[in-house]
Amino acid sequence: MSRKPAILELSGGKSGRQRVWEAIRFLANNGDHLFDAGSLSLESRVNICPVREYLKGLDAAGYVRRVDIDDVRFAKNVFELARDNGVEAPRVRRDGTPVTQGRGTEAMWGVMTALDNFNHWLVAEIAQVKPSTASHYCQALGKAGYLQALTPGKGKGCGGVATVWAVAALHRMKPRAPMITRLKSIYDPNIHQIVWGGGPDEAADALEVGEVIE
Repeated sequence: MSRKPAILELSGGKSGRQRVWEAIRFLANNGDHLFDAGSLSLESRVNICPVREYLKGLDAAGYVRRVDIDDVRFAKNVFELARDNGVEAPRVRRDGTPVTQGRGTEAMWGVMTALDNFNHWLVAEIAQVKPSTASHYCQALGKAGYLQALTPGKGKGCGGVATVWAVAALHRMKPRAPMITRLKSIYDPNIHQIVWGGGPDEAADALEVGEVIE
C-alpha cells in the first residue's frame, strides 16, 4: 500500500516540482501542517536548492505563506499551504507569475482525441494556434506513432492537400498531451517516458518551467 493517499498524487511522469508539490500537500494534511525547504526536500527527494526556488514562486503566487514560529525542527522560513491547486503542481516562475507555455499543445491534444479524424488546419482553428504550430505537432506525433496518417497530404501551401490524421488507438485515452520540449524531445507525461530524444527527468522539469514548443 502506498504511504501517501492516492488523491494527493499525480499519475504518470513527475517532475521535481510535481514531487515537491505532492510533499507540500502531504505535509499540509498531516501533523501540524507546517513545512520548510528541508522537510520538503526530504519528503520529495528533490535537492534543496530547487525546492527553495519553487517555494519562492509559490509564496509569491499565494499558494503557500510564511508562518512566524519558533520551532527547533525548522531552520527558518516556515510555511503553510494557503491555496490548494489540487493534484497538479502550480506552474509558476520565481516571481509568482504563471507559466503559460504548453497550453496550446494541451488544447491541440484535446482536439485530436475528441475527433475521429482531422487535419492540421482544423486543429489550429479549434485550438486557436497557428497552422504552422499544429502542422509541426501533427508531424512530430506522427513520427512518434501517436498519430496515424489516414490520407497522406500532397503539395504545400494554399494549393496543397493537408494530411488527414487520427490518434492511434493505443494513445487515444491518454489525458495528458505529449510535449515537444526545447530539448527537441517528445515527452509523454502519461508514462514519464521520452518516446524520441533525450531523457524523461530532464524533459519533465523542462515542461514545468515552460520549455515546451507551443
